[in-house]
Amino acid sequence: MWKLILLALIIWLGFYIFRRNISDSKAPKTDENISLNDDVEDMVQCATCAVHLPRSEAFLVGGIFYCSELHIKRT
Repeated sequence: MWKLILLALIIWLGFYIFRRNISDSKAPKTDENISLNDDVEDMVQCATCAVHLPRSEAFLVGGIFYCSELHIKRT
């Protein structure tokens, strides 16, 4: 009788470990597996209105960043 109980326990434990490993492999990826986007761009601040915008969209005049041509003319 004890041999049947021990055998049933071993089989149940095997299925439990097997199902646990399968569910772990389907789990969403953690932050460690996600790589950072290489297209990250620096943000700059407009000298007139203090709005932050990407460097590629800003106007650089005399070492100072502006968000539009209108703000360049205001200074």
